[in-house]
Amino acid sequence: MEKNRFYSKIIKTFDKLSSAEKKRIFMSLYDSFNYVNIIFENLEEGIIALDKTSTIKSLNKQASFLLNIPLNSVDKKIDDVIKEISFKKIFFDEKKSKKIVHDEKNSRFLEINILPIGEMGTIIGSIIKIIDITEIYEREQRLKRAEQLASLTTLAAGVAHEIKNPLGSISIYIQLIEKVLSTENTEKAHTEIKEYCDIVQEEISRLEETINSFLFSVRSIELQKADKNIKDLILSTLSFLKYEIEEKNIEVDLSFEDDDLILNIDERYIKQSIINIIQNAIDALETLAKKEINISVKKNHKYAIINIQDKGIGVSADDVGKLFEPYYTTKRNGTGLGLTNVARIIEAHNGKITVTSSPNSGTEFIIKLPLVISIQKYLISEEF
Repeated sequence: MEKNRFYSKIIKTFDKLSSAEKKRIFMSLYDSFNYVNIIFENLEEGIIALDKTSTIKSLNKQASFLLNIPLNSVDKKIDDVIKEISFKKIFFDEKKSKKIVHDEKNSRFLEINILPIGEMGTIIGSIIKIIDITEIYEREQRLKRAEQLASLTTLAAGVAHEIKNPLGSISIYIQLIEKVLSTENTEKAHTEIKEYCDIVQEEISRLEETINSFLFSVRSIELQKADKNIKDLILSTLSFLKYEIEEKNIEVDLSFEDDDLILNIDERYIKQSIINIIQNAIDALETLAKKEINISVKKNHKYAIINIQDKGIGVSADDVGKLFEPYYTTKRNGTGLGLTNVARIIEAHNGKITVTSSPNSGTEFIIKLPLVISIQKYLISEEF
């Protein structure tokens, strides 16, 4: 700011300066510009500066190399010089200011950020920053695959244990049915057989639920995203659970800081996650006289914060850290995969879920999901 004021003063008095002073100032400006330009050209990141009409005003060699655009693209529209369709989608995607793109032609992964340029409180253009993250991305993928393999081993061991119990029960009751059939053929025998068959059917249902949960846990989550109002989604979820909530005399307290928070999500999965958490809260309130669940939604910068809290039985501090682990459950008939899958769903949406709990004080889940934020205004002049 001090230097800007200095140059403003020089401009006002320029005509009064001697030739020597003018030459000295010119050389000083030239040295400063040359020094900044050397730094600009030697950055590892590719940099493109756009004005408010999406015209390129400056770019460095790394940007030219990474995006395969000519260095003489200054004063040309960005969409005229970007040839790759995958890159075009990045620059004109209203919902994202940062994205990872796979440059298949050159076998590399690029992180592209679009950021606004401001002056005196007014946006005058945008900066595009391009980083080659191929090594980092591939290292993260290798680590992720190793973690998935380790997780799969744990899940497989858990499934074997979970399947063993209902299979044992089914075997016992089939033997009982065979015994009844071989010894008597009375109305009492038919009643016993019916009872045993019902138990067998329950155990088969347990097996089916265990297997379905396991399959969901090991398969990649394919999201079908769309913009969704989070308030509408939560109200729809509560409507789905209305009968169970009313039957158990549970009071639900709702609070929405903003009625128009929009998320780009797969509605099915987020709804499934919220249902799972609310059903856990319902179970935690089972033995209490006063049953209350508090749900609130707030905005925090670029995120929506969904808070689901109950005053139920809670869990100990030692067990809180295990709640998202596969096959950890405090329920007699739980699969132990519900919250594991909830965490996977939230993370697949670039979100975060945390939980706090204490015995006889209740449990609180906090879900953080990114809001839909348009960046098109940084690229199109009419928005300024």
